[in-house]
Amino acid sequence: MKNTIDINSTQALTAACGNGVSGVMIFALLPMLLGVSADHLDLTELQAGMLASAYFSSYALVTAVSIFWLRRYNWRSMTFVSIAIMAVSLAAIVLIESYQTTLLSLLFCGIGAAVLHTLGYAIISDRREKDRDFAIKLVPEQVVPAALLILLSLYFPEYLNFNTLFLCLLGILGCHMFLARGVPSGIRSIQQQAKPALSNGISLGLIAMFISFTGFAGLWAFLERIARNGGMDIVLTGQLISIGLISSAVGPAIAAFIADKYGRSLPLIISTLMAILPLILFINVTPGRYAMVMAVLPTAWFFANVYFCSVISEHDQSGRMIGLIPFSLACGALVGPGLFGWVIDGYGYVASYGLCAILFAIGTALILFLNQSKRVTNNV
Repeated sequence: MKNTIDINSTQALTAACGNGVSGVMIFALLPMLLGVSADHLDLTELQAGMLASAYFSSYALVTAVSIFWLRRYNWRSMTFVSIAIMAVSLAAIVLIESYQTTLLSLLFCGIGAAVLHTLGYAIISDRREKDRDFAIKLVPEQVVPAALLILLSLYFPEYLNFNTLFLCLLGILGCHMFLARGVPSGIRSIQQQAKPALSNGISLGLIAMFISFTGFAGLWAFLERIARNGGMDIVLTGQLISIGLISSAVGPAIAAFIADKYGRSLPLIISTLMAILPLILFINVTPGRYAMVMAVLPTAWFFANVYFCSVISEHDQSGRMIGLIPFSLACGALVGPGLFGWVIDGYGYVASYGLCAILFAIGTALILFLNQSKRVTNNV
């Protein structure tokens, strides 16, 4: 396809947002998807966990090799193919309704979602205003799943089930088809392409992202269990988790407004403290305390995530390594739930909250160091 889309246009930004939404929607709704799948298909805890592992394993594999395909194939074509893969997989889940089909379909969904999410990051990385546009992209990624969960849990709780949730995801993909026409080609000429290299800066940034997201993903995976310990039913849990999805969009929205007005170090420090302090409220869980954590913690973490992405992007001279951001997120999603489950089984929930705080702090410390080193280099 001939490229007629300006990478800095609103159309390209909107398309990047569409790719982002389809790329993250399964992870955003993972606590509810695993819950309804376990109930509908009568799954054990191990089988439910295998559904998540199937999705994230293929996702991690595709993003890990993104440096080989990101600049080689037309982004618009890859977007449409990935949407089709996910749509067929989700349709199979609804039509066949078996554990084996759901497992295999989520494996293929991971492939499509990985390509879409990577392309979303790549489009923004090529644009001029990275801080603002990374923030803008993150907003619909949280708002769309939140709106879906709010609609079902508040107004149609009787439809908060297996078939409805997967059909809604299929509907989101249908809407995405109309936005995908705005995806630019992304193919660079030989003269434009720099040799891909995993520099120390990119490596450190990806490690920082992985560590921080391991903490967030581990906590996110056990939100339903934490709520159950507080005596909340699944409908109330869905409503409260939807608060977390909304607040996840608030953080990037604030970052889009602030951008680099105050640099990156101060916003990162403040947001990390705001992500850590609410964890204290989980020690004695009540619906009110749970709601407060959902309102503050995701806001703070996703606010900081904007600056994580910008710092890593600045170190990517080839334009190919940006695809490893979704890979680091996928690795965090793979490691986090298992690590937190091990800590909870051995030491209890309070210890897992402490682990979450430590991971947030380490991730931020590493990205602050990387950002400061970049500033020093630029001033020399």
